[in-house]
Amino acid sequence: MKQRAVTPEGDTLPKIDKSPLTVDVPREFHRRMAAVIDAVQTGMWQAGVHDLLGYATDYAFGQQRGVQTLVLKSKHRSAYVRLHWDTVMGDADDDRRLVSAAIKSAINELT
Repeated sequence: MKQRAVTPEGDTLPKIDKSPLTVDVPREFHRRMAAVIDAVQTGMWQAGVHDLLGYATDYAFGQQRGVQTLVLKSKHRSAYVRLHWDTVMGDADDDRRLVSAAIKSAINELT
C-alpha cells in the first residue's frame, strides 16, 4: 500500500517520486502551494476578514534554488510565506509542522 502524506488541514496526498524528470513533481508542488493559499483564505474568512486573498509567487525548481516565496495580499495587508522546497514537498511531521506554522503566521498577519 502506498504511503500518503497529510496536509495541515488533514487531507491526504499521494506520495510521489521527487525526481525532477516528470511533470508530476512541479504539479504536486503547485497543488501544495494552492492548498496553502486555500488554508490562509479560509482562516482569514473564519477570523472575520472577508477579503479576497491575492497572491504573487517567486518559485524556483528544487531545493538548490533556495527558499520558495508566496506573497499573500488582502485589501490592506500582506504576508510572506517562505518555505524551502523540501519542506513544501516533504511528508515528514516536521515538514507539516513548518507548513502549518507558516499558514498560521500568514493568517495572523492578514487579520
